Formats: sequence, structure tokens, C-alpha cells
Amino acid sequence: MRTIAVINLKGGVGKTTTVINTAAILARDYRQRVLLIDADSQCNTTDFFGVDAAAPSLADLLRDTASGVEDVVEEYIHHTSIKGVDIIPADVTLMDLDLTKVELGSVQAGTLRSVRTSLEEVDAYDWCLVDCPPAFNAASAAALIAADEVIIPIKLDAFSLRGMTNMMRQISNMRRINPGLKLSGCLPTMWYNSPQIVEAEETLKASGLPVFDHIRRTDKVDDMTFAQEPLLISSPRSAAGVDYRRFVRDLMKGGSHNG
Repeated sequence: MRTIAVINLKGGVGKTTTVINTAAILARDYRQRVLLIDADSQCNTTDFFGVDAAAPSLADLLRDTASGVEDVVEEYIHHTSIKGVDIIPADVTLMDLDLTKVELGSVQAGTLRSVRTSLEEVDAYDWCLVDCPPAFNAASAAALIAADEVIIPIKLDAFSLRGMTNMMRQISNMRRINPGLKLSGCLPTMWYNSPQIVEAEETLKASGLPVFDHIRRTDKVDDMTFAQEPLLISSPRSAAGVDYRRFVRDLMKGGSHNG
């Protein structure tokens, strides 16, 4: 199973949109079996797929593994409306893992590794995509320990570019626990043709980091969230719909063009 953490410490850069559309394309176009993990207490991926708020969640899994409970990870997995795509949902109590000192103290590196161990015991999936929160917290740490790869969606503005230094520092720190963790690539999102955006993209590529081809900006992404259907279904010919298909083709081949 290829496990990818989709992360950026800055919000509003397209992490959830990327996770949802990547999963749908992998399942529908490539007949791949995909497990999603919503690690964000905002629960956007969970809400998109209409998972019951009372369903067993990632927070429950983290607490149970911290307590030594032997429940198998399948108990936390729920089907979605897309055949071939399942999800371990989030709930707002993920935030408690950082706000409650006792619980946070119990979620140590060894415990977080058990999430990865549990995933490795699940042989029903080809891919695992983790939608990470826009912060470095217990859930982010769990994701980076469980992952083989990292994809960083990035909006091409000055704030996001400056924030990449901190993002790469956190990834480097997590390699002390998960030495095999690699950066598959940065994914520029919400791209449009302006001199500033084009220059920012070139700056990102010149940084030496692997960079995927950009995803163009389109209002159809907002429409997708209201329809609760990925672009593959709601607007397959939109600019972003076409670009996400190209992105997944590149991902299937192993990484970004300049990685």
C-alpha cells in the first residue's frame, strides 16, 4: 500500500480538494482501492462524504492504540459514495489530542507507529491518502509517521512560499522517526495566468524541490463541495478536473516531472 500524507501548514491551499479528487480518479479511472484518512479536526473530507459524526474516528483509533486496545483498524473504516474509496473519518475531538495534556502525553512516537503497523495489516487497499490539518500537531505527526511520501499542495503567493522553509523543517524532523519518508512533490494549486503567479511557480521550481504541474483555478471546485461530488463526476471537463487527472497520471508513474 502506497501511503501519502497531503500536508501544508498553511490553510486554504487545496489539501482536501486534492485528496478527494485524487482518490476518486484512482478508484474510477485506475480501479485502485483507496483508503482515506481525515486527520483534520475541521472534518472537511469526512463531511464531504457524509460520514456519520458519531462514527468511530481517527481520534478514537489514536486513543485506543495509546491505551493498548487491540481493536483492528478495520473497525474505524467506513465506505464512501465512491466505489473503491473508504475512509477513516475525523471528528472535532482530534483537537483534544493537543489541548488535553494527559492524552497528548500518551500519543508518543511508539504509539503513533502503531497506526502505521495497523495500516500495514490491512491488505485491502492499494493507496492510503491522509488529509492533514494546517498545523503541526499530534494528527500531523501520526500522518507523517504512517506515510511513505508527502505531497504539499501550495497556493502560489508570497506567504505560502515563505512558509515552505518551516514545512520542510518539520518533514526533516520527522525523518528521524520515519527515515523512509520522501517528498513526492509540491503541487501548485489555484493557478492562473498572471506574471506574479508564473514567476512564483518558477521560483518554486528553482528551489530544488520536486514540483508537479499546476492545478488551474476554477469555480467548479467550490461547486464540487456543494454537490458533494468530486470533479470526476461533477465537472470532469473543467480546468481543475483535467489537471487533476494529469496529476494522478504523474503520481502513478512515481512522482513529479522535475522530482
